[in-house]
Amino acid sequence: MKPNLDSTIDQFATRELSPAAARKVAHQALEDPDLFDALVAQGALEASLRSPAVRAALAAPSRRKQWAIALSAVAAAWLLVIVVWRSVVSHQFHEPAEQARAIPPKNVPKPAVLPSLAAGNNRPLLLASELSPARSADAPVFRAGGAPSREPQSSGTITALENGEATVNLGSLDGLTKGTELGPIVITTVFRDHARGKVASGSAIHVNDRISIPPSIHLAAVLRQVNALAAGGDLTQARALAGTALAAGSSGETRALLERLAALDYQAGATDVAREHYESAANNFYAPPRASASEQAATLNSLGALYLLRGDSASAAKPLNQAASQTGIDPDLHAQILNNLGVMSEINGDLAKARDNYSRANAQVNLTRLANLKRP
Repeated sequence: MKPNLDSTIDQFATRELSPAAARKVAHQALEDPDLFDALVAQGALEASLRSPAVRAALAAPSRRKQWAIALSAVAAAWLLVIVVWRSVVSHQFHEPAEQARAIPPKNVPKPAVLPSLAAGNNRPLLLASELSPARSADAPVFRAGGAPSREPQSSGTITALENGEATVNLGSLDGLTKGTELGPIVITTVFRDHARGKVASGSAIHVNDRISIPPSIHLAAVLRQVNALAAGGDLTQARALAGTALAAGSSGETRALLERLAALDYQAGATDVAREHYESAANNFYAPPRASASEQAATLNSLGALYLLRGDSASAAKPLNQAASQTGIDPDLHAQILNNLGVMSEINGDLAKARDNYSRANAQVNLTRLANLKRP
């Protein structure tokens, strides 16, 4: 690195630059990956975040990098990172430098640290596991060729009738399982793209008659295929399928699919669209079937995190506080919410409240770890 650039970085870190020069360096860092990494490596960005000049320079959100399980963005005056995870031992919480970290129980594997979370960076970390990409293990297994051959259908036809049994051109791809009721037909045998079922006595049905799948079953099948497509890396098709299927049910019936679509929007880089979809889902919490406390908390936490990425802590306050008020939710999720409330407080300059929320989040994680260690 050039000597004059080294000198500039040192002055930036120690806040010796004039406001105009600091703004110039901050804007250059958003466009120059090498400069950005150099500033991060020396802790210069974090050290200078207290400067009003730098806060103004970083007012516009800007995406910088994508890691395997983390997305980082510059929002308002802070470098915020949304971290997603599935294992309780991989949590990372940011705390102010003067706040000591809680010591994890012994014999708990130390979590791997991502480059963006390395010691000394001290960035506020937004935690939202609902924004996590789908894994292959979460997707259904399709035996003949891997990927599903067609989209789930909401209706089909009777293709054969014999000895009180009907064959339909709908199968496991469409959400049918043993015991599914399709009008007078109770499904007894299910294949990939067709099924057979027993016809209720006295039913007047015929070959080529149309049959419909209950919306809840159809939408569940769509959600599974959306996850399969996303796990395979096809976010475009996954989002298209989810968006099309939203018209297949009521606002309450499609809410889970809308929440999944919001996460896919975020992963595809459409953060504003993701936020709008989470807002729509939150507005339909009480449409039947009513959203559980856990569903509400997860959705509100993700929505609050997206507001914070935008630098809008005022809008983030309502969903995050509402999420924190939910009772009976998973401790892991509760820890995420507390952490994000800490980030919001830190952005607002209330370090005492931030420390309290970070401490409560860490305590929650350690309690969960301890409970896991006690399990047989």
